[in-house]
Amino acid sequence: MKRIWFCLSLLLVALPATAWLQTGELTLVVDSALGLNPDAQRLYNEGISAFESNRLDDAAQKFTEAIQLEPKFEKAYLNRGKVYIQQAKWDLALQDLDKVIELNPNAANAYELKAQVYVEKGDKESAIAAYTQALSKPDAPAALYYQRGMLYFEMQKNEEAIKDLDMCIQKDPENAVAYNDRGSIKWKAGKLDEALLDYQTAVKKDPKLVFAYNNRGSLLREKGDYAGSIKAYNEALMVKKDYYIALNNRGLAYFAWGKYDEALKDFNEVLKIKPDYVYALNNRAAVYIKQKKYNEAVADCDKAISMDKNYGDAYLNRGIAKEMLRQEEQACNDWLQAASLGVSSAEIYYNSGPCAEIERYKNK
Repeated sequence: MKRIWFCLSLLLVALPATAWLQTGELTLVVDSALGLNPDAQRLYNEGISAFESNRLDDAAQKFTEAIQLEPKFEKAYLNRGKVYIQQAKWDLALQDLDKVIELNPNAANAYELKAQVYVEKGDKESAIAAYTQALSKPDAPAALYYQRGMLYFEMQKNEEAIKDLDMCIQKDPENAVAYNDRGSIKWKAGKLDEALLDYQTAVKKDPKLVFAYNNRGSLLREKGDYAGSIKAYNEALMVKKDYYIALNNRGLAYFAWGKYDEALKDFNEVLKIKPDYVYALNNRAAVYIKQKKYNEAVADCDKAISMDKNYGDAYLNRGIAKEMLRQEEQACNDWLQAASLGVSSAEIYYNSGPCAEIERYKNK
């Protein structure tokens, strides 16, 4: 039977974390603001103080009172909308942001916030439309192209995503993260050589951008350049010696190169740094299988499964190890479970191994 040793490779795209949804600091209105009701100013600034103290209900109330005194108080609507975003009151936030746009049609920040709200609501098409509106305004920041591009990437619209990252880089040519992420999108689009160039540029722009080295290593590994791959992972580890993802991926490169002892050392080191990293447990199990240490492989898969009951690859490898231990029925159960979790290669094992015969025996 053909052996399939499944080891997970991680592609790190620096998708903006939830931090990019932060509403940012609220701007104080000074007492001398021309033509603004002094009580509205006071209430507005009290709203900011409440916001900064995380008293969100109080902040919303203060902004509301300021708006009642100054119905065209654009910043009060904007900041109340930000409070509603923090409270996940999406529809109320959208109402306030629409009011901001009514008062100031060039308010790119209001469109940007609308886009983020639509993302939270799961309406990506509306989010794209809001970003497009924001980008049509004067002096739209490069970050908006980045954000829309990463949203296109989430929507698997790689060409549109690449175009937006192109614009981001054109406006902000020192943005190392944008080069990294464009590289990852190009990788997904099958443009491997262009992706490598972007990763190389990313680390030139920022020599400490650790995940760009990691991504370059993973792409070189996919291309079969194991020596180049390991060199890139080594560079990542020079920047951050406890970067367990690069260690895990270097182990995968050694594994693919047939250097099982070196792979084992890397997976062991990963598990010292992060004992609950199930991918390293599964990958170490694959090494043990190659080394014919089947009981050790089963133990690692058992531990991985205890941490993640839905980790199909661990069931696959445990099934392989159990078959080699002549525990065929248990192996078949593991492959069946792996297949149910979407591991397509598990079906090959189940259908071509002893499982059909065992099933026929059960049904007699």
